[in-house]
Amino acid sequence: MNLSLLILTGMFCQSAFEYKTGDPESLFPHHTAIHDYTTPVVMRTSALLPFADGFLFNSYAGRPYSGENIASRGSTIQYGAEKYGIQISWNMFGADFYMENICSLCAGYTIFSFLHAGISENLYTLKINMSGLSENRKFTDTDISLLFTPFPWLNAAFTQTGIATLIKNRNSETIYPERSTGILIKPGKGFSLIWNITDTAVEKVNSFETIVNPTSFFSIKGGYCMEKSSFTTTFGILVKKFFVSYGLKYHPYLGYSHSIGISYAMNPEIETLHYGTPLFSLFKKKINIQTATPEDLEKIDGLSPLSIERIILYRHKIGPVTKKALKQIGLTGKEIKALENNVYGLERSSRNKEGGEYAGRKNNKYKIPRNEKIKTKFRAMIQSGIPASIAINYSELSEAVKISEFRKTVMNDKTLNDEQKKIIEKLCSR
Repeated sequence: MNLSLLILTGMFCQSAFEYKTGDPESLFPHHTAIHDYTTPVVMRTSALLPFADGFLFNSYAGRPYSGENIASRGSTIQYGAEKYGIQISWNMFGADFYMENICSLCAGYTIFSFLHAGISENLYTLKINMSGLSENRKFTDTDISLLFTPFPWLNAAFTQTGIATLIKNRNSETIYPERSTGILIKPGKGFSLIWNITDTAVEKVNSFETIVNPTSFFSIKGGYCMEKSSFTTTFGILVKKFFVSYGLKYHPYLGYSHSIGISYAMNPEIETLHYGTPLFSLFKKKINIQTATPEDLEKIDGLSPLSIERIILYRHKIGPVTKKALKQIGLTGKEIKALENNVYGLERSSRNKEGGEYAGRKNNKYKIPRNEKIKTKFRAMIQSGIPASIAINYSELSEAVKISEFRKTVMNDKTLNDEQKKIIEKLCSR
């Protein structure tokens, strides 16, 4: 009880709301500008919200400084899409006689591919009921943040909390407008190094973090705060769509803090170390798109599993992949750019166009292989404006059934218009 009173009274005399969160994924209780997001975690900086993948629900509970009377709890709901993200969160710290609550509504948006911004509107409530001291305060304030991502392996961020307090100097006796700057370096997938410097109410503190994801279901994080001489570590395990984490923080004077958190994610994923590749290489060796395996293509950031499947299918059934073919099979401009930066061997135009070397041998009674017939018909339909998925189906069907049955199938296909039916029948009935 005496320890609890000492900690909480000391915090209020300096500035309340110094203990930002007890979430085990947050290695430090003070605010930091940037953190690792290679596991299903709550984005504690609003500018990071566009990097959240779908819905995530999180709850945590902790025992700060091993105090029997002190507790920390919180819950978060967040959603992230390609260019934006939103979040609603609640964090509590204190005891029956001293209680801090922060309710936040956050939003983040991608302005450019390398620049992201976020804003957070926070409701603070403080209740104190100790002998000789009674307080009940409620007020709002705003945080802003910026995130720079010039390279996949380098992120930099800046945050400023308490904008209203900073500008108008209101509530300055209760909340301190913290400022934080941080850098994240990723030498390889599944491995991150982070440095943050934060201007707190007491002093400027430097915090360092190391994150390693050795497997697709396990993550470990470690941190050190130089000014406070405090250490922290977190272990996380992914079980289906649930990510469970345990955090242990050590302060040389206040003791240990324990916390446990659980997150439910719609699209849970842990970015895992790639063994057998140079860990500290910032330059990836390009791969040949004509011979790359699905596993090779999965290593390319920004390429969806569906697009990988389409590339492999095109290569198997049609032939060498061209840049034009990438558009035809439905890849986005962003995916095509990611491919061009990571692969070589894209054909400028299809080999054996319109039958190629085989077409010239027809008069010599050279028998054209079935696969070449399918490829030729497919290319002809694509050039005539038939969608790739339809062209694949009918180029194969034309070589598998009798011509009368093929024509009947085309004429009865309600997904085709009259012009498309004429083109398909003409090109595939040769």
